[in-house]
Formats: sequence, structure tokens, C-alpha cells
Amino acid sequence: MPLESVTRSHDLPWLSDRLDELIQALVQGGALGLIIIDASVLGEIERRHGANALRGSMEVLVQTLLPTLQEVLGAKPWLMGQALEPERLLVFAPRPRTDRAFYTRSLSRLEEKLREHVSVAIQRIAYPYLTGIFDIPVGSSIVLHRPFHRPESEIQRLVSEAFRTGEFEAERMRRERGGLLQRLIIEEGLSTVYEPIVALEDAAILGYEALTRGPGGGPLASPMVCFNIAQRCGLDFELDSVCRKLALRNARGLEAGEALFLNILPSSIHDMDFNDESVRAALLDLSIKPGQIVFEISERQTIGNYTRFREAIDRLVSLGCRIAVDDVGSGYSNLETAIELSPDYLKVDRTLIHQIHTDPQKQEILRGLVRLGQKMKASIIAEGIESEEERAALRDLGVTYGQGYAIGRGRSSLSRRKAAGAL
Repeated sequence: MPLESVTRSHDLPWLSDRLDELIQALVQGGALGLIIIDASVLGEIERRHGANALRGSMEVLVQTLLPTLQEVLGAKPWLMGQALEPERLLVFAPRPRTDRAFYTRSLSRLEEKLREHVSVAIQRIAYPYLTGIFDIPVGSSIVLHRPFHRPESEIQRLVSEAFRTGEFEAERMRRERGGLLQRLIIEEGLSTVYEPIVALEDAAILGYEALTRGPGGGPLASPMVCFNIAQRCGLDFELDSVCRKLALRNARGLEAGEALFLNILPSSIHDMDFNDESVRAALLDLSIKPGQIVFEISERQTIGNYTRFREAIDRLVSLGCRIAVDDVGSGYSNLETAIELSPDYLKVDRTLIHQIHTDPQKQEILRGLVRLGQKMKASIIAEGIESEEERAALRDLGVTYGQGYAIGRGRSSLSRRKAAGAL
């Protein structure tokens, strides 16, 4: 296999391939514009899932950008990558310096249009490998040619300046969203939806997972975006606490025999409302038995003090609550946590579930997890089931329970009178 087919994550030319053309455009036109889309965060896909997964995501990104670029820059926009940084896409705009309207207005408008486009599309582009991405830096810059400077150095300076502009704008957006999230936490302005978890064999309801949503249509609508921002801004403990509080507050209507899955971070052991006495009082008020509560442990946060965390979990188990380990199959640490905690449920990460009916390697991994669950006496729950084909394959592989769009959408209430027909 040629080296280029291994390293290149899209079919675009490298900057080095067209450097001579760029130099000519800069020297003859006297100016050159550039917009950078810095998708280097997608490099995490390669680290977790391999080069082919990254290549597919980058190809989708390029295809989503082309219509906008062609509308503004013409049928063949100067879109290219860099050999050592292939996730940074470069859009050069070779316009003569006399095109004042383009350099003073059109270039910045295109930059903003691309930023908005990428911020909306990035969730779909990275799915199912990464979730909650929101800060893809997009920046622009202009260089005016000086006859006594090497054009190569001017192009290098142009690239560096556009990258810095993108980083500055991404940081501004992070701070803005962090402030918005802090206000939502204080005002308890988040909402909860309850996603059904059912038996794959007969669709009997096991229970519901409480999922948090931000204001609809806003930048914090996605729960993964909320938690990513919270982690960056040091608000993960506060967000985790308010999410659990709201999930319980809105859980009236849970029927006997149905379980309520509540996500928790390891730092929740420091929450005064999370000790066994507080949990018992809250459940008594809701007429929910402790055995109906399943605390779902997330690997989003490292367990800093394992001994203390285990003591807190043991107290909840002695109260009658049950335990699930989330994102099993996404990394070794999840399996290690599962073995240490002996949970009642293992929730398999959706990256392993996606298109499993067509992937023998994923099927073999899942068979291993099913065997592990049987030895641990833990039921397997598949997350993110999106098609009947996936559902059928999972059932044939011995998976007991599942959730996802093919199972049922989340509902805002557990009251049967308010949510009739929601499944």
C-alpha cells in the first residue's frame, strides 16, 4: 500500500503540492487570503479507532465544506491540507489586492459562515467515534506581498496568523458557553428526558436512563457538549449534581418494577445531597424504592480516591441501589472499573454497536463482553441502537437489553397519562 494512502485522510492536495501556484498568485496579485479549519481534535479518532475511521470523518468534513466554498470562491476552491498536519484544512483565496470588497468584507463573512457550518455539522461528522465536540477553530488572515520578502516566508506567516485567529475565536466561544452553562446550573435551567431501556427479546421495559438537555436549538442542547464544556471550565461536579437533582425531581410516575438509571461522576461522593441518607429521603418522597435506582458510573472523570469512592458506592448498594458501568468497550479502564465494582449492568459503548451487523470483529468483541457479563452475573445493555439490523444482530449475540433511536426516543415525563404513545 502506498505511503500516501495510509497517511492522507482526504483526497486533497498538500500545501507543498501547490506552493509554487500560491507564490505566483501572491506575487502577481499582491495579496493572498486564507481560512483555516483546524479539525485536529478529530485526531483522537485515529488514536481510539484507527486511521480508516479518521479518514472517513475527514472525507465527510471536506464534502460538507465544498458547496459553501464553491458558492463563494468558484467551482474549484483552493482547498488543501498539510503533510504533517492533515487535519488542518487550508482554504486559500487568491484574489488581486485591488479586490478590496473581498478582502475587507467577503473573506470575514466566509470565515463566519464556515465556522457556523462546522459547529453544527461536527457532531454528525465525528459520530459515532467522538461526541460532544464543539470547538473546531476556524480563522482567517490576509498577507500583503512585500517585494523585498521571500513569498514562502509570507505564506508561512499567513498560515500561522490564521491559525492563531482561529484559536482566539475558539477560546472566546468556549468562555461564552462556559458562562452560559454556569448560569443554567445556577438557575437549574436544564431539562431531563428519559430514554427507554428494553429487553431485546420481547421489548419489555427494564427502565429509563435520565439524560440532560440544554435549551433546545442553542449551543448547549447536546448533553455531551454540556459536559465537555463543564470539564473544560471546572464545572463538571456542579453540572453532575444539578443533573441528578433534576432527574430525580422529574421522575414521578416511575412504575413499580421499572428502573431509573442515573449518571454519576466519581466526584459525586463529595456532594452532600448524594449520601445514603439523602438518597433514601429523596426516594421516599418520590415513592421510589432504592432497588429501582441504578447509578451509572461514567469514565468521563478519573476516580481520584478509589477507596473512598468504593465506600460510597457500597453504602448505596447496601441501601438497595444497583450499579452500572458506562461506556464498556471503549477502553481498558472501563473493563477494569467493571471488574473492580462487580456491577449489575455493563453498558456497551455505541462505537461498538454502530453497524455491528456488518462487522465480524465487533461481533467477536461483543461475544467476549457477553461472556464476561455472564461470569460477573451482570446484564449487558447495548447503547445507541439505531436500526433494526443492529437490534437483531445484538439479540442474536446474546445481548439482553438495549436503548437508542431504534428502541424509543426520550420522553420528558414518566407519567403514563402525559407520555402515552411515546414509545
